[in-house]
Amino acid sequence: MNTNKNDTAFTVDLTNCDKEPIHIPGFVQPHGVLLAIKEPELTILQVSNNTYNCLGFHPEELLNQPLRKLLESEQIDFLNDCLTQEDIQIVNPVEFTIKTFQEPIIFDGIIHRSNGVVILELEPAILEKNNNYFRFYHLVKLAIGKLQSTKTVTEISQIIVTEVRRITGFDRVMFYRFDRDWNGIVIAEDKQEHLPSYLDLHYPASDIPTPARKLYSQNWLRLIPDADYQAAAIVPTNNPLTDEPLDLSGSVLRSVSPCHIEYLHNMGVKASMSISIIKNNKLWGLIACHHQTPKYVPYEIRHACEFLGQVTSLEIATKEDNEDSESKIEIKSVLAKLVEYMSAEKSFIDGLINKQPNILNLVNAQGAAICFNKELYLLGNTPEKQDIQNLLLWIHNNIDEDIFYTDSLSQVYPEAEKFKDVASGLIALSISKTQNKYVLWFRPEEVQTVNWGGNPNQPVEVSENGGLHLSPRKSFELWKEIVRLKSLPWKSYEVNAAAELRGAIITVVLRKIDEHHHHHH
Repeated sequence: MNTNKNDTAFTVDLTNCDKEPIHIPGFVQPHGVLLAIKEPELTILQVSNNTYNCLGFHPEELLNQPLRKLLESEQIDFLNDCLTQEDIQIVNPVEFTIKTFQEPIIFDGIIHRSNGVVILELEPAILEKNNNYFRFYHLVKLAIGKLQSTKTVTEISQIIVTEVRRITGFDRVMFYRFDRDWNGIVIAEDKQEHLPSYLDLHYPASDIPTPARKLYSQNWLRLIPDADYQAAAIVPTNNPLTDEPLDLSGSVLRSVSPCHIEYLHNMGVKASMSISIIKNNKLWGLIACHHQTPKYVPYEIRHACEFLGQVTSLEIATKEDNEDSESKIEIKSVLAKLVEYMSAEKSFIDGLINKQPNILNLVNAQGAAICFNKELYLLGNTPEKQDIQNLLLWIHNNIDEDIFYTDSLSQVYPEAEKFKDVASGLIALSISKTQNKYVLWFRPEEVQTVNWGGNPNQPVEVSENGGLHLSPRKSFELWKEIVRLKSLPWKSYEVNAAAELRGAIITVVLRKIDEHHHHHH
């Protein structure tokens, strides 16, 4: 890794990434210049030490100087105007022309406030601004039309990766979605033909540590044009007004954590960009763009991608809620049918297991068992009868609720480990505790549910040299370790449906007993 050896004594081992103070690295990526400026007189308090290469001034020629040293007075007036806006981000990028080495160069200026100073970041503008093709409107118009015509989360994610790749030209664009424990799965991808596919790969939560997730929630977009960059230090390191290191949470040039650089190296990636997908103010997923060679993406295009990320976030929130309500409607109709079947059949049990739909469809389970009058009726993939008898005994002695559910049965009942392939998840419904009447539903271990069996053209493993090296294959293995003995979680509407079935069974059974008595009198 060739970040400056003196920047920190942070040894990269991907297990200590959760503790890294990545918002105050004291360095920036060198494709632009960062200036920290004091208001209202616009004095330069701190600069990144790459100003000579980019602007033609050494850092010491700029520090404690007025910004006029760099910018003409009408540009200063314009900047002052921008700083009075309610939301200063809205004006970005501000175009500045700076006479560097006697020739004027156009920069994209990106401004935000942090801890009482204005942070101005300058990236050399490599786009002809009058080039209409790159106008924001043209970039996003087509994509938005496509996004709005989608029906499902899967369709949205496929369209957004295709569109982001069309706009940016990255080698690979993936849509990465988090589960409740922050493990991730690639749910869509668009890539160069010859690259191996990462679709359906699962990654452990440690791949994107907590501090990184926090910043992804604050900034919608992040670009690393060259993973092999030499970081440019901020001088002085601390803001002279507060004597604190400069908080770069909102900075576009912020230097990347050594952990992340290492991670990119391991995946053979030289440039990357990420766009956050946020649902109900919570990080829901990421669009991750990778390139095998260095690649700079101008602000205008990043801004278009960021905007599409926001549209995607809104669309996903709507679609996900719709998908949930469709599942809920489906489950209601399954419940209605089961009630109808139970009433019509001589034995209500036949109504639950011998028809379509059956009780498996009610809670999306792969196996079920009904224990009634000392008989066991099985459906789908279940543990052996003896194992179920033992489990029922344990439930009888340990569970007081009418309904008990878990996605990790072996945590509370260690014997369950031996049948994890069919029953890592359990819903247990007690119809009558005193008479040992139960309905059980089973779900297999999640690892069994995943249809990813490795990929022959997977990139080779990086050699083990002490640190923990991650590549997609290694990450998947790690994820399998982490989710062992867990099933997919039961959704609350599935648990509710099971509870409603309990009421229905009791009603039907009591009515049948009742009818039975009347016939005999």
